[in-house]
Amino acid sequence: MEILNKKERRNSFLLFVLIMIVTIGTLIAGLFFNNKLPWKENAILRKDIKQIRYELNYQQRFLNELKQMNIAIDSLDKSDENYIFIEKSINYDLVDLRKRIPKDSLKNYNLYDNMVLNYKKLIDAKSILKKMENSKDQIDKLNETIQENEKDIEELERALEISQRLNRN
Repeated sequence: MEILNKKERRNSFLLFVLIMIVTIGTLIAGLFFNNKLPWKENAILRKDIKQIRYELNYQQRFLNELKQMNIAIDSLDKSDENYIFIEKSINYDLVDLRKRIPKDSLKNYNLYDNMVLNYKKLIDAKSILKKMENSKDQIDKLNETIQENEKDIEELERALEISQRLNRN
């Protein structure tokens, strides 16, 4: 007894195997791409996270240094004798801080640079204000001297007028 549809059965079986291989291949390819692509994305995201952490750490250090400078700038108002020394010290610290800003590893380099420049402008403004305070004291002293001299002039004019009247008589 021989199977009558042996050829059809064999063709059907081979077709089944082919479809099964294609299906399993598709599943394996899907799993491969599903797992392989997130690894690349994860590597990129890890790199981005590392960059963001670096910027946050630098930002925190930068803010701590600016807080120290705020304390030094506030001490400018309180000291009269060491004013120039403190001002030069702060300017040196600002130049040093500006040099230490990493240009290529920060996205917002200009932000940090502008902060340093604004602090420099603040120190210059305080210096001008301090000079103006000294000028104001000098102006007040000169105004007092002018008032005293005007009183002396009035007294001398009276004395001159009295002496002219006496000479006429």
